[in-house]
Amino acid sequence: MSDQYLFEIVAMVKPAVQSLLQAYIENMPECSLHFCAHEDELYRLTQGCSLDLVLLDPELVVLNAADSIALVKAACVDCEIVLLLTNQDITIDVELMKIGAYAALANPPAAIDLATLLSGLMAKKEVERENRALIEALGDGKTQTIISHSPEMEKVLSMAARAARSNSTVLISGESGTGKELIARAIHLLGDRKHKPFVPVNIAALPENLIESELFGHIKGSFTGAMADRAGRFSLANGGTLFIDEIGEVPPGIQVKLLRVLQFGSYERVGENAGKTADVRIIAATNRDLKTEVQEGHFRADLYYRINVVPVNVPPLREHKSDIPYLAEYFLKKYAMKNRKRVQGITAEAMARIMRYSFPGNVRELENIIERGMVLCRGDYLTETDIFMPSDDVVTGSTTVPVGSYDEAMSSFEREYLLQVIRRHGGNKSAAAREIGINERRMRYRLKVLDIDTPD
Repeated sequence: MSDQYLFEIVAMVKPAVQSLLQAYIENMPECSLHFCAHEDELYRLTQGCSLDLVLLDPELVVLNAADSIALVKAACVDCEIVLLLTNQDITIDVELMKIGAYAALANPPAAIDLATLLSGLMAKKEVERENRALIEALGDGKTQTIISHSPEMEKVLSMAARAARSNSTVLISGESGTGKELIARAIHLLGDRKHKPFVPVNIAALPENLIESELFGHIKGSFTGAMADRAGRFSLANGGTLFIDEIGEVPPGIQVKLLRVLQFGSYERVGENAGKTADVRIIAATNRDLKTEVQEGHFRADLYYRINVVPVNVPPLREHKSDIPYLAEYFLKKYAMKNRKRVQGITAEAMARIMRYSFPGNVRELENIIERGMVLCRGDYLTETDIFMPSDDVVTGSTTVPVGSYDEAMSSFEREYLLQVIRRHGGNKSAAAREIGINERRMRYRLKVLDIDTPD
């Protein structure tokens, strides 16, 4: 990532334009410029090369512009082609764009037009290169890769790739199931700490009384059940990256200790007075609106600003639906191999049904739907009858489906669920907590978060 990339240009243009090009890039060491005298040399240079830009004057080649574009693109798929046209016509420009030209300029081009074109193309190639590196970082076969064909996800990957260059704290925001941990892993694998541990911890999955011990560790006898010294996640991630998922669930008392690690790079194990140093890069993730949590007093403002140095916002799947067919194809191949089935694809009707769905569970839900479809599928293609949507479970009548965002729907469900359990036990929160498998403190914390006021 830190190596200087060479932007390679091949130009088959008239002498006046050659002089203009040479004058423009003579002080740009990041550019490489090569001129072609004839079209055979042009096609030879582009064959199998990793060029970025071909500047072509159609008057200098025997073939017409369309055939020249086709030959260059066939030889060098990723390069951009810019034509220099003596007589520009907007309708001709549009037709040339359709068959693969990146742009058309006047011949000879104005210096400002040439400068704007080159600077824009160099920035575009840099973003594409960063995004490719981010995706390739996950291509080790050990974890799911990132599928991205939409502008919305390209922006996410670009920001993540830039975040990987630094050791700054990153906050990844997005709904559940959008792939926040996947992006965190990619940032780690592209950074300087890639050969050190990547240690994830999901705060929402931990009992509240064990969060401090999980993060910082404890010494023997520090609390009931502490039978031996135990290293925390900060210790395990030393030199590498600690991924704190659902950081919005960290209790206020532990937020203070987390802030201290970020500010001073030190922490103490539970039951120990001696401090330990933490050489750890923190990537945090949340499906909550932490700004609102700060305003409502649920999350410390100083901690929020400490973790929100580089924000990466992952959009829900419903906002980049153009990625769904590619994701579905990826999951189809994955589970066809896993289930040893020779399923070739998804029927148009089944895909249309998938595309109509809003996916409140995002990419994770799409994967679940495709996996279930693969289990049910008996033919060569996934059909509508194999695709089961959660909406198929909706019963008309007294049953209602929550409206609003996924988080709002889940909060609404959790609120009703907890209220029913508590009512069933006559308001006894301890008994209610035991029934659903959590401790009373956790129960009271969730009631507070959901603003549920029930008498004991």
